[in-house]
Amino acid sequence: MIRLLSLIFIVFVFNTFEIKAHCLVAGYAQPLDSITLQAKAKKLKQLYLLSTSSSKEASIVYKEQFFIEFPQTFNQLLELYGYNDNKPAVLYFEGENHILKLFNNLDNINDTLYYKKIISIAIGGHWDADAVNYFQYGLRKRVLNDPELTVYILKDKSEKDIKSFWFFYFDGAHPQKQIVEQLLKIRYINSNIYDLMIEAHNDVLKQSH
Repeated sequence: MIRLLSLIFIVFVFNTFEIKAHCLVAGYAQPLDSITLQAKAKKLKQLYLLSTSSSKEASIVYKEQFFIEFPQTFNQLLELYGYNDNKPAVLYFEGENHILKLFNNLDNINDTLYYKKIISIAIGGHWDADAVNYFQYGLRKRVLNDPELTVYILKDKSEKDIKSFWFFYFDGAHPQKQIVEQLLKIRYINSNIYDLMIEAHNDVLKQSH
């Protein structure tokens, strides 16, 4: 009986994930102000704990829920995990566990969904220490791992957003002067996105000076 109830629960959560994931693909983002910041933070903390302490089957479900609840924009990332107005955000001290150890390493999320989310967060962003740095680290690894999927998602964005995405990608305390070989190959995938990437990289280098 207990096992049956567990299976029913998992199926229910999976269905919920599919519905919310569809909204994410369609471009809908639930406004952060629809619930209190504290409630959002509490839910993320609970899901992190459940995803790291539950059985393998249940953990998969909780990780999917964590992915859904994770910020969808750069401003939301700062509001929850950043350091704002000389004080830490509500989840500032959870950043390493939530982002570096969990979110960056989620491997049970559909690739297209995952890349759409991280690209959405990166647009309008800028480098910062701690949580933002953790997120940028994971973003860079994903982009280098699959530049084709990155370009596939970016091609439907405006040139302003594409350039903003690349600016965040290259931004940092000490930005690298050379673009790695994996990204230079984008020239043969989409020349327009390649040109915008080069422009963004040059803007980052100018800013660093």
